Amino acid sequence: MKNLHSLVHSVAKAKYRHQPYKMTYAVTYQCNARCRICNIWKEYVQFPQKIAEELTLREINAIFSQFDLSWISLTGGEPFLRNDLLDVVTTIDDCSPRLTLLTVPTNGSLPETTLTTVESILEETHIPNVIITVSLDGDTLLHDRLRDVPGLWKKARTTYELLSAIENDRFSVLLEFTVSKHNAGHLDRAIKSFGADYSKVVITAAHSSYFYRTEPHSLHNSGSALQVGQFNTSCPKYDPQSILSLLYTKILEKYLMGTPISFRCVSGRSSFFLDPYGVLYPCITMDAPFGSLREDSVQDILGGEHASSIVHRIREGKCPGCWTPCEAYQTIVENLPQAVIAAYMK
Repeated sequence: MKNLHSLVHSVAKAKYRHQPYKMTYAVTYQCNARCRICNIWKEYVQFPQKIAEELTLREINAIFSQFDLSWISLTGGEPFLRNDLLDVVTTIDDCSPRLTLLTVPTNGSLPETTLTTVESILEETHIPNVIITVSLDGDTLLHDRLRDVPGLWKKARTTYELLSAIENDRFSVLLEFTVSKHNAGHLDRAIKSFGADYSKVVITAAHSSYFYRTEPHSLHNSGSALQVGQFNTSCPKYDPQSILSLLYTKILEKYLMGTPISFRCVSGRSSFFLDPYGVLYPCITMDAPFGSLREDSVQDILGGEHASSIVHRIREGKCPGCWTPCEAYQTIVENLPQAVIAAYMK
């Protein structure tokens, strides 16, 4: 990220005002992949009528006008399947004068659509940092097998190449490798298959959660932690712009080895998850809705006893205890000394 200082400044201001600063918003649950580690794609297969229930632009405006956010992560499903994604971004941007960072993951299945949308976002907004991550699970055969879509690796590589050609100092494209027992040990081969290097990769780990529509089950073996360890050894270490990523992956390696997170999560206070239908959650992991922003205001929802009880549960550590990027990065920002100790102590 090229303007890290601007994000830190915005976050510090939000904390001073005791306001939330980050939202992860699932713009759609449409998905054209069939990933082994995620069942979001089943939502509209089972309930096709629900696509019509997604938030409209007018509703998005009404909801985001109630916040003053610095950091937006748009997710899915596959976000670029929403044909008005550009309008979604510009609507949110209009409501968020302090918006400093926008991140959007993609499976890379729509190269031309993704390129056109990203170029338009850069032209029609002034967001200081726009980051797109293209999912990569392995080389050609492994990636397509884990996503159950023949030819998806090829499309993802085309998407990555098209986005890499954009010359704009507000924009970055990265590869996102989600490690699990299914692809641990294949990171190096995956990166080489795209002609990339470790400086262009972010790594995370598969999780069981409400958001992913997966039941608790084993997604990892000892190879997952070893894979993250290899990444930590191989990736650049001294770039101040990547300090958050470095701390995240150092702690992720320990998390996958069974070490509990020793500092307090900030979800439900500093950050939230919003589903495609306007229901507000503390995070992507807990099935604990605060309420519907279609029906009530943010102030009414978060000011009630129900919300207080959810936040109290999180403070007490009575939550799934995940370490996903959606929740972990802001927790690192607000617990930086503890995060450094957790990352580097033996």
